[in-house]
Amino acid sequence: MRTLLAAALIATSACATATASDLTLDDSIRFDASLDELRPVFDASCASWEAVTLNPAELPIAQTSHVQVNCQGFRHAGGNRLAEFVFADDSMAFVWVLIDAGELDGFAQDMRGVYGAPTHDTAMFTAFADHNAALRRDIPEFLFYSQSIAPMYRGWFDQMAAQ
Repeated sequence: MRTLLAAALIATSACATATASDLTLDDSIRFDASLDELRPVFDASCASWEAVTLNPAELPIAQTSHVQVNCQGFRHAGGNRLAEFVFADDSMAFVWVLIDAGELDGFAQDMRGVYGAPTHDTAMFTAFADHNAALRRDIPEFLFYSQSIAPMYRGWFDQMAAQ
C-alpha cells in the first residue's frame, strides 16, 4: 500500500511539473530578440509559419515596423496551437497563444498554480503582471510579454480592473 501511495505521489508531482513547464514559454523564445534571431526557433517550434508585415499604426509601441509571425502547430499547454509572435521595430514584444473557450477555467486555475495569485482578475482577463503573463477571456488566449512593455500592460490591466 505504501509503495502504491508513493508511486501515486511521484506521478502527481511529475504531472504538476509538466503542467508548470507546459504553461510557460521555452527559454529559446527570447523577448526583445529580432525576427532573424528567432527564425531557427520558429523553424523548430512551428509546423509552419509566416511573417506578416502590418501597418505600424496598428501597434502603438511600434515606430517603424510591426511584424507578426503566425506560427501553426506551436506546442503549448498540452496542444498544438496557433501562436502569434508580435515584433515592434524588429524586437519581439509579446506572444498570443490561442486556446479553446472551454479550456479557460482549467488554464486559469493551472496558471494560479504556476504563478500564484493573479494581480488582476476580471471578466475579460486574469493577469499575472508580476510574471508578464495573462489569460484573456474575451478572445481565449494566453498572453506573454517582454519586460520592456510590462509597464504598459500593467497600466492597461489597472485601468480595466478599475472599470
